[in-house]
Amino acid sequence: MAALVSRPKLPLQEGLYEGLSAVANLHSDTCDLTDPGTPCAAAGILRVGDETVDVLSLSDVTVVVETTEGPQVTCDLRIEDISGTEPDAVAGLLFDTSEHKAAIAALVANQTRTRNRGDGWWVAASDPEAARHAIVNSYPREQTRRLAVFSDGATRPVDQMDLFSWPEYLDMLTGLGPQSLIDQVRRIEIDDPDGARHPRTKRHDDASLATWSESLTERRSPQ
Repeated sequence: MAALVSRPKLPLQEGLYEGLSAVANLHSDTCDLTDPGTPCAAAGILRVGDETVDVLSLSDVTVVVETTEGPQVTCDLRIEDISGTEPDAVAGLLFDTSEHKAAIAALVANQTRTRNRGDGWWVAASDPEAARHAIVNSYPREQTRRLAVFSDGATRPVDQMDLFSWPEYLDMLTGLGPQSLIDQVRRIEIDDPDGARHPRTKRHDDASLATWSESLTERRSPQ
């Protein structure tokens, strides 16, 4: 935020690079930043400018820009290309069984081994170079409508469970609002308590989203 807000023309990858460098420097004297267990996180950025809408995805954050041609989805799925999808890894396995736990352990081990390396996948961590591997896209502002950023736990009904298309999901978000949409995700998960209908690594994943629309901006503008 600090790197990008005051410099609207700075490429998103460079802003993220500066942010990761700053955070790593805060911990370099007290933490072993080369440890494989160093904290990491997916990152998504949506920047609405006067002329363009710029998006960035690093790892499995999904940024959706609805244009006049429909929803344009940006999500960095290289982790799945390298290690396979979570539903595939635990297909046919129920929560809290030894088989399910073993499948998760094998998936995480492979993800950790291939993280932040040239022949693997990239995520925000102590090495700022990851930022330069993020996926970025730009769209003309005049062609955009609804915009949203989702953590992977909030997109489960679309990209893991195949319950909704992106146009349907955006309509739900518009009608329900962010909190009620997440409540709907939780109800779907609760209705499948063992992961039998929708195989997944855990019953509930972190579900966060931010949304923006031109009409919302217009309603809030000074009269």
